[in-house]
Amino acid sequence: MNYSTETNVCFIANYSFTYLFHHIAETLAQENIKTHWIVNNKNLYDFLKSNYDESSILYISRDDFKATDVEPLDDYKLNELIYGDRVLRHEPQNGLNFLTNIQRPIYDFLKKHNTEMVMGELTWAHEVLIHRMCKRRTELNCTFLNPHVVRIPDNRFAFFTDERQSVLFEVNKEEYCDTPIEAKKPDYLKINDKTIKKGSSLAGRIKRASKFFTNENIEPLDPTLIVNQNKRFEICTREEINRVRYKSIERVPFDKDTTGPYIFLGLHKQPESTVDIFGRYYEDQLQNIKNIWRALPQGWKLLVKEHTNAIGDRTPDWYKTIQALPGVELVIETTNSYELIQNAELVATITGTVAYEAALMGVPSITFAPVFFNKVNTCRQITLEDLSNSSLDEIAADLKGQEDNRLKFSNYLLQNSFIGKFYDPQTTGISLSPENVEDVSAAVAFVINKLAKKGAKVELAEA
Repeated sequence: MNYSTETNVCFIANYSFTYLFHHIAETLAQENIKTHWIVNNKNLYDFLKSNYDESSILYISRDDFKATDVEPLDDYKLNELIYGDRVLRHEPQNGLNFLTNIQRPIYDFLKKHNTEMVMGELTWAHEVLIHRMCKRRTELNCTFLNPHVVRIPDNRFAFFTDERQSVLFEVNKEEYCDTPIEAKKPDYLKINDKTIKKGSSLAGRIKRASKFFTNENIEPLDPTLIVNQNKRFEICTREEINRVRYKSIERVPFDKDTTGPYIFLGLHKQPESTVDIFGRYYEDQLQNIKNIWRALPQGWKLLVKEHTNAIGDRTPDWYKTIQALPGVELVIETTNSYELIQNAELVATITGTVAYEAALMGVPSITFAPVFFNKVNTCRQITLEDLSNSSLDEIAADLKGQEDNRLKFSNYLLQNSFIGKFYDPQTTGISLSPENVEDVSAAVAFVINKLAKKGAKVELAEA
């Protein structure tokens, strides 16, 4: 497919994903789709300058932290963005200056390049700011899409339209299945487990310490990096101490025959966009546990399992606080989560995959934030008001009684997702393979075609 007029797409560079976007851009260029870039890291900026005209790149950095008299374009709830950003939360005034100063340059850049689509992650405050700008400033006529894995089934990804990553861009392909999607651990979790095991070794700890003292990968003008040496030392030291002290925390084995009725809650790694951005206002996981405990039915337990990748995030006192609540137990983190899900009366999380897996197994589950798999009838988003006004056993019973729509959901997901490994290239190089680049590039081109049909500025040539 070729486009009769030049189509303009803007990628937001984000560490190693930048290289995947670059390969996609090279493929899209053959379809008369021109790309431009917003980048916040000097090394990536230099990489992009070696491959693209400098006028097609907007560089934002810590130089934009300086106090100015620049007026914001709109009210984008900057405090909310700063609170959810794992770096700017440590320097809120700088964050406020930065997010104010970059608004006009970004707006003018998108307008200058007649941008039809912005594509990027939703991890950092400036990415969410750009999403809000595209949505609110309708005169830009620009759509922000976030490509991301759908978790299950493996090796598929979709384009999300909202900043909470809960709404899919619907393309309605002709793709169907005869049986519902089955809960199955995706390959990227296996890769993650290997990374965790390697990082927990003595060699892994020595490597982390070496990187700290050599400032490896620390680009001093990058607003997504903690560059203050004292703050970095504080955070790194606390994490290492917490990892060591976690071994002293009492965790109990799971026995389905003696536990009795229970709610299973899987903890999130934090900081993480799935909690701090997608789950905003419910990001306090300790408070969530307390709230569920307050609503816990008589005779039920609340089983909490730590995320293996999050060991080091929380202090021993954090765990002791939840263990002091009658009926709350911290199970061994290596316990098979599928066994915990299958025997639970209810599964609870902020946005976690455990609720998705439960939904695919037909087990009632609740999420505090909206997620795309709330479309499964046995998975429901609930609020604090729901907890206050309803009993959890009634919610579980109501979800159990819902019509089984897993096949309908499975077809919906297949029709609105694509084959491709949208993985972090730093974690696995397979995402940069020629075959995968071809798959994801074809998906991007397909979406641009759909945007054109929905009334965007893209005009398609005759076939």
